[in-house]
Amino acid sequence: IEALNPFLSKGWELVNTSNSPDPESGFFNDHKIKPNITVYSNKKPSNDNLCRSCDMETFIEVKVDADCDGFDLDIDGLEKNTGLACDTRGQLVTYFNAMQASQYRTHGFGILLFGRQCRLLRHTRSGIEVTTPFSYASTNHPHLQNFFWRLSHASPTLRGIDDTFEAAVNHQASDLLKARGQPLWRVRIGDRYFFVSTPFTRNHHYPVGRGTRCFVVVDCLTMELCVLKDTWRVAGYHREGEVYQRLHEKSVRNIAEILAEGDVAGSSHSCGSFDSNWEVPSGSTIREHIHYRIVLDVVGEPLSAFKSTWELNKVMLNVVESHHDAVIKAGVHHRDVSEGNIIIVRKHAPPVGYLINWELSKYDEDDGQRVYEKTGTLQFMAARLLSDDPVARTVGDDLESFMLVYLWIAVLYASNDMSAIQRGQALEMFDSRNPIFRELCMSSGHTTPYNYRLRSTFLKAILMKLMKNFSFRYSAPPMESPAEDHEHEQNRQKVETHDFMIQALEQGLRNEEWKAIADPAEEQKWTVSLLRDSRKKRKSDCTEYDEVFAKRRKHWEEKGPIQECSEAVEDEIYSDEEEE
Repeated sequence: IEALNPFLSKGWELVNTSNSPDPESGFFNDHKIKPNITVYSNKKPSNDNLCRSCDMETFIEVKVDADCDGFDLDIDGLEKNTGLACDTRGQLVTYFNAMQASQYRTHGFGILLFGRQCRLLRHTRSGIEVTTPFSYASTNHPHLQNFFWRLSHASPTLRGIDDTFEAAVNHQASDLLKARGQPLWRVRIGDRYFFVSTPFTRNHHYPVGRGTRCFVVVDCLTMELCVLKDTWRVAGYHREGEVYQRLHEKSVRNIAEILAEGDVAGSSHSCGSFDSNWEVPSGSTIREHIHYRIVLDVVGEPLSAFKSTWELNKVMLNVVESHHDAVIKAGVHHRDVSEGNIIIVRKHAPPVGYLINWELSKYDEDDGQRVYEKTGTLQFMAARLLSDDPVARTVGDDLESFMLVYLWIAVLYASNDMSAIQRGQALEMFDSRNPIFRELCMSSGHTTPYNYRLRSTFLKAILMKLMKNFSFRYSAPPMESPAEDHEHEQNRQKVETHDFMIQALEQGLRNEEWKAIADPAEEQKWTVSLLRDSRKKRKSDCTEYDEVFAKRRKHWEEKGPIQECSEAVEDEIYSDEEEE
C-alpha cells in the first residue's frame, strides 16, 4: 500500500480489507467478499463499511505462493486446472461480480499478485481479459505503478463507470417509484429521458452474460410509470425493439408498446469482440455483447399474482394467442417461454396476459444456427430440448413450455392438498436437467395434474385435458393396428399447432361458475427431499432458481407463508448463465 500510494491521484486510497468482508456483497451464492486491498476514488463513501463493493474502483488480491496463479502461459490452456488455481479464479470472479452487481458499470479492473509476479485483469459481460505475468518489483518495467497512475487519472468512462446513469433529484419521481431515501438516476434512451431507482430483477448478479436489469421508471415528459429493460444483448440476434416493431406491424395481440429503444452509444458499451492483436483460446465460447435499452408502456404483475384460477386460465389463453399471432402472422418464434416472461396487465378489464422478452426470438427467414445452440429457461424447456442430441426446435416445443409454466404455477400457487414433501417432489422435475424426468411427466398425460390434488376442479379439468394431448409427444404408438397408429400420429401432430390449446383454454373461460370463484394465488409450502437436500452442489449447480426457493423455504421456517409476490425465475439463456 505504501509503495503504490505515490502513484495515485489526490483523494484516492488503498485500504486493507483482508479481514473486513462487505456485508452487502452477497450477490453470488451469498458470498461476502473481502479482497486483500480495496481501491477507492475520491467520491464520498456510500456507507461506513471498510470494504464497499458499491464504491470499489478496483482491488488487489495477494497470494504469497506463486502456484496460486489462476492462469497458465498456454493460451489454449489458459485456465490452470489445479485446486489452487481454481480457488484463485473463483475469488477473482466473486470480486468482479460484486462490483458490477452493485454499480452501474461497463467493465472493471483487478490486480492479482502471486509470489513476485503480477497480472492485470479486465472484466466485462463477455468474460475476463488477463495480461501475461510480469514482475511488479522490477524498476525497469513499472507496469503496476503506471497502471495505478493511469487508472486514478482516467475519466469515469475509461475506468468502467456507466456515466449514462446521471444522478438526479426529483421528489415527485421518487414518490411515484416509492424510492424516497434511495438513489435516483436519469437515463437517456433515444431522445427521451426516464427517472430510475432500483431494479426489480436480479439477472445482473451473474458474472457474465446479458446482465439484464429491469426497472419501473418514470417518463420525465409525462411523469407516468413504465418499464425499462437494460441489458447486454447478444450480437447476432435481432434487437428486441425491431422484433416488437415487426409484431405490431402484423397486429399481434397482447404485447406491449415501445416508448423508446436503442443501443447505448460509446465504445465501452460493447464487449467480446477482439482484433488480431489479441490471443483468444481456440474453441472459445466468448460472445459479443452490446449494451441495449428498451422502454415499454406497461407495468405488469407477475403471473403468480393471479386473483383467481379463472383469471390465471385467461392469462394463459392471452399469451398463447400472442404466440399464435407471432408465428402465423409475423413469422416470429419466441423461443424462451417462461413464467418470468408472462405478465398480468390490469389496465384492462378483465386483466390481460402479455408475452414479453422477445430478444431471443427468431424469424422464419433466419437461416442457420445462431450464437446459442439452446435458448430458454431450464425449468420450462421442452423435454426433448434437454437431450444432448441437437434437435430442430418446433412450435410444439414452445407450446410445451406454456404447459410447463401452467403446471408449475398450479403446483406452487394454486390451492392444493399435497403435502409439503409431495409439492417439493413435484417441483424437482422442473429443476432437473435430466430429460427422462420431464418426458415421464409429459407422457403421463392427465395423471400428472391429477396427482397435484388441486382444490379447483375446473383448473384440474383444464390441465388434465391439455396434458392428455401433450402425452402423445412422448408416448409410443400402440402398434396394434395401422388405424390406431395413424390416430396416434394425428394426435401427436395436433400438439404442434396452437388450435387445440386455444380451444381448451377458451372452453374454460366460458364457465361462469368458475369465473365467480375467488381463489387467488397463495404460495404453497414445500420441502426439498432429503436426497436432494443432502446432495453437495458445485457453484455452477446453484442456479438462481435454487437461491430463490432457498429464501422461500427460510422465510417459511421463520415467518410463515409469503404474502407478497416473490421474485420468480428470471429469463436467462440456459447455455449461458446456467452453465457458465
